[in-house]
Amino acid sequence: MKVFLFALLLVSAGSAAAQTAPTAAATPDSAARAQGEAIVNRYLTMVDYSPMIDDSVLFVTSFVVDRAYPSDTMILYRWWQRHNRSRVEVWQNGMMDDAMYTDGNRLHRRFVSGNRSWADITQGSYSDRIVSLDIRGALYGWEAKGAEIAYAGEYELEGTKVDQVFVTCPGMFDRHYFFEKESGLLFLVTEDNHIYGDQKIDERMTRCDWRGWHEFVPFRGCLLPSSESYQANQNQTVIITHTYSCIAPDDRLFTEDFRKR
Repeated sequence: MKVFLFALLLVSAGSAAAQTAPTAAATPDSAARAQGEAIVNRYLTMVDYSPMIDDSVLFVTSFVVDRAYPSDTMILYRWWQRHNRSRVEVWQNGMMDDAMYTDGNRLHRRFVSGNRSWADITQGSYSDRIVSLDIRGALYGWEAKGAEIAYAGEYELEGTKVDQVFVTCPGMFDRHYFFEKESGLLFLVTEDNHIYGDQKIDERMTRCDWRGWHEFVPFRGCLLPSSESYQANQNQTVIITHTYSCIAPDDRLFTEDFRKR
């Protein structure tokens, strides 16, 4: 069984991006912060997969397609196990382009595509890279990241009233998150051209015009995204589909240099 959000057309996402609150939001009061945090935490409870992987490994396969180049599909494989063990492999044109893994302790390794070999990296470098790959999204662990959250009021999209939450976080563009009122599910995020505390924007950062979550699938007590898309640079639209399974523990996934797929 699948759970469908109300229709989210790409043109609607672009419209929402153009109509969100101003970049320089007023300082929220305690009530706005509490309401925004409650909406975010409700959503995170639904998508938190950590309870299900106590005695198994969560395996996620993601197909990433640029609408302008549909034949150039990238496949992303991800494995998660308790104690912060994880592995990621990125495949394109039948070849592994990037990969990394950790045993959740002292071992942190990354595949170097230039010379087709593995090398040690620091825990900090691994953490920076893995955070954007977490299927739970950027809101997961928001307190530890130093994010500030506030309810930004109701927003009407395609004739339906939804909740808007404004989030500002160190090292990230300010964001507007939109949630369905009844289900509590996230379906859209837009980014402002502004960073927490007027931090200087790194030229290497790519601002996402919008990102939409179109479909969630029930999986072992969670609701995990199965279809999403995003637009960057005002012209690149990418569609992503995910499939999930739980597999038996395999220590090699998090301790050995090899190509799993």
